[in-house]
Amino acid sequence: MQLTKEIDHLLSAQQLSHAYLFEGDNMFEMKSTALYFAEQILCESEQSCVVKVQNFNHPDFVYIQSDETTIKKQQIEELLRKMNQKPIESQYKVYIIEAFDKLTVQGENSILKFLEEPPPNTIALLLTTKKDQILPTIHSRCQLVHFKPASKENYIEELKLSGISSAIAHTLSFVTSDKEEALALTEEQFFVQLRKTVTKLAELMVKDTQMAMIFLIDCIKVSNTRPLQQLLLNSLNAYFQDLLHAKIQIDTIKAYPDLEVEIKEISQYLSLNDISNYIQVITEANRKLAQNVNATLVLEQMVINGKR
Repeated sequence: MQLTKEIDHLLSAQQLSHAYLFEGDNMFEMKSTALYFAEQILCESEQSCVVKVQNFNHPDFVYIQSDETTIKKQQIEELLRKMNQKPIESQYKVYIIEAFDKLTVQGENSILKFLEEPPPNTIALLLTTKKDQILPTIHSRCQLVHFKPASKENYIEELKLSGISSAIAHTLSFVTSDKEEALALTEEQFFVQLRKTVTKLAELMVKDTQMAMIFLIDCIKVSNTRPLQQLLLNSLNAYFQDLLHAKIQIDTIKAYPDLEVEIKEISQYLSLNDISNYIQVITEANRKLAQNVNATLVLEQMVINGKR
């Protein structure tokens, strides 16, 4: 990997910045690279040290992540406390924040102050797939590291080689670029069930608004957390994108290739404005979910507004 060579060069030349912002669409690749970077900074190839970093128990290393929609204030407070201490086993201290865009404005401001006046020998590695949601002042305090996106075709093939069916791999490629996340979603057939739920909801939204409203009960059951509700909406958005491409007859990679015939039939009964409106209301629903608006209310409004 070219980036690992660049990291090795920075280390050998002792040209380390105090903060790096990793941005791209593949969180798995960014995490792997960030961990490699941390290992090289802290360990100098000492295997026992590397193991500590990989297990997240090195005293001079902090890794922050969250399965929720935001990173908690307490996590940032604990991070700042640890980073203000002197290194214990290494010359440096390193912290990684995965999905940095999940920080609240208050959290970002706390980190910003830390970046403006960092303690000696402290290095920040901030990872994001949504750099536009990060304060410009954070950008200006970091060295940007851009990860080039993998082609969708190659990503789909990678998923298929991991044992995922072609149809599921195609849909996953539209909702996550993180291979690790994609594999986790396919465990215990969860994503298969969610995908079926999405396709049924899409058909009902187009054909029978009243039944779609009733079916929302099943949608909430299968997506009972905020991240899963956003996943459901992203999958739904991909379905309507397929409808749009069928309507305007664009031959491109499909999120639901196994449903190509029925999607083409449905597209014939909808105008271009109809489909565009569905995509718009789904996007708006996802935005409201990100703001912690009640999920049932958001989905109900989406179904109602989709018919306008």
